[in-house]
Amino acid sequence: MKHKGVRSVLTILLAVAAVFAIAEGILVMAGVCAPDVNFKGTLFTNATVPMLVLAIVVGGSSLLAAATVFIRHAWSVFLAAAAGLIMIAWEVIVFAVVQQFSGVQVFFIALGLVVIALAAYLWTTDFRVPQLPTRHVSHA
Repeated sequence: MKHKGVRSVLTILLAVAAVFAIAEGILVMAGVCAPDVNFKGTLFTNATVPMLVLAIVVGGSSLLAAATVFIRHAWSVFLAAAAGLIMIAWEVIVFAVVQQFSGVQVFFIALGLVVIALAAYLWTTDFRVPQLPTRHVSHA
């Protein structure tokens, strides 16, 4: 796949993650829907604070990374990889805290892994050190 195609796919994946995380956080905070999560034994009585963190941290980092990849900023691959790590870390923390696993968590973990893989691909191909020209020695 060419670099433009990889950048486009990476931008779309990050934007989808951002929209999904922000929308989920807003819907839960607004009371439109409630996550199927048991908060017994945690610091939280309901999902408001965790969903605010989801919207800001996961959604915000994904949105920032998508924007930088789209405009081809120098730090875009690092921000994309960081956003992928944040997605994975968020889902692992949620699982550790509430001891419940869902399909959404699998989606975000897989998405985070794909984002990291695409960012690593772009890093290795876009920022390759140019080869020095070979020097031919003529024997006279």
